Amino acid sequence: MSVLVGFLAMAGTAVAADPRTCRFTPDIVAAADALLVDPKSERRFWRDRFSDDAAYLLIRYGELTPGAALGLVDALGARPKPPQRIAELRLSLLPPAERRAAYAASAQPALRTLPHLSVLRAFVVDGDEDWLFADILRRAAEPSAQPQAMPQLQVALASALSDLDDTAKIRIAARAEAHGLWHLALDLTAIRGDMDAWLATLRRSPHSPADLRALADLFAPVWRGSLLPGMPRPQRDALPADLQTAVDFIDRGRPQTAGDFAKVLELIGLAPGAMILATAINQTGEPRLAAEVAAPLVAGIRERRIDPAADMDRIRAVILAGTVRILGLDRARVLLASFAGPAEAVGAETALATLERALVRHTLAGFARGDEPDPSRPPLLSAGFDWSGWRNVAEAIRKGEPASESYRGVEAELLHVIGRNAAAINILRGMGPGDEARQRAHTLLVALDQMCGGVLWPQAPLGQPLYRFPPRPR
Repeated sequence: MSVLVGFLAMAGTAVAADPRTCRFTPDIVAAADALLVDPKSERRFWRDRFSDDAAYLLIRYGELTPGAALGLVDALGARPKPPQRIAELRLSLLPPAERRAAYAASAQPALRTLPHLSVLRAFVVDGDEDWLFADILRRAAEPSAQPQAMPQLQVALASALSDLDDTAKIRIAARAEAHGLWHLALDLTAIRGDMDAWLATLRRSPHSPADLRALADLFAPVWRGSLLPGMPRPQRDALPADLQTAVDFIDRGRPQTAGDFAKVLELIGLAPGAMILATAINQTGEPRLAAEVAAPLVAGIRERRIDPAADMDRIRAVILAGTVRILGLDRARVLLASFAGPAEAVGAETALATLERALVRHTLAGFARGDEPDPSRPPLLSAGFDWSGWRNVAEAIRKGEPASESYRGVEAELLHVIGRNAAAINILRGMGPGDEARQRAHTLLVALDQMCGGVLWPQAPLGQPLYRFPPRPR
């Protein structure tokens, strides 16, 4: 039986998804439901990496009641091979009082590794930060605790809370400071963009710098934009005088190309699917990839000429063309074939294959829709790319005919690109719960969610997505 039939029947108004008016909501619900069919894999080391995300998105976009949501999560957790993060999802979903008891029973006695950030975030959002901060301090004081775990947790938690409004950030930073969690207080204040308050907090803290070099070292992550991917760098002239002196010290002797490389970090924060470009720059050290490819893409996104969610194929086509233009065709192909594609890649796909598939989808979309003529094979494609197969699928879609059996996955990709998501989901559902269909369905699901504003956030590869719920009644 469809999971959707069992659990949406209990849906109500208790949990409202942020993008509940998004036109893709029915497609997201359908794609999530398709992924929740038990895959029944017999492979020994197989892991279910998709059902937890699907369940979360079904809960949010389907607006499941608390009872229906917990029923769904418990049913998935009872599978012989449950989803990898189902316990994290359940703890994040629980009401505050129940969560405290369940977390206290399940958390490690000493703070040694990073706990589930979704759960920590849920405590804070629900107003339980004092309980949580006291618990963190207690575990950090255990003899077997790892000293580096405490600052790492605070930095990660600040990032996990970065989407909250300024009022919430001010409240949480004040409570963190009261508990002595200075890294958390400082990072939340920096993310909020109030550098006067950041400096004042730093001066009050045990980390108050003794000299200019120490201040510059502490402020460098904020100034260079590495504190939070995509976070705009503060304007020098708007900084307090001491921080202006510090940034002059930071920039002294800085390579002339450093500003270009900062654009790469900004691009990844805005469009995480562009990570391939960052890897290419890291492997070559070629500053033109930053200046001539990353910087124009950032400008296009900032000026709203490029939508990082809807236009990812276009972005990747630009990355491929720019890399070839700068490095030359042969060198670019060797480079891009030397490392793996992103998390959503189908199978063991190289970055080159990911970019070429994006270029082909971008090229064929208008033809498949029926509003552009038959395109020529893009000259940037490798000789072995199956252009004729993809082109034939696009022609079949244009004519309203099904593609051949061996090209069902390609057909689903192209249908999604031209906005026929329901048809794409039906094809993937018909392929059965195998690995290829599930990978493609998860990729489609995440893409649709991003076009609705991104309930599943942060987007890979920036980090493991958080399961975020509105505040629950205490």
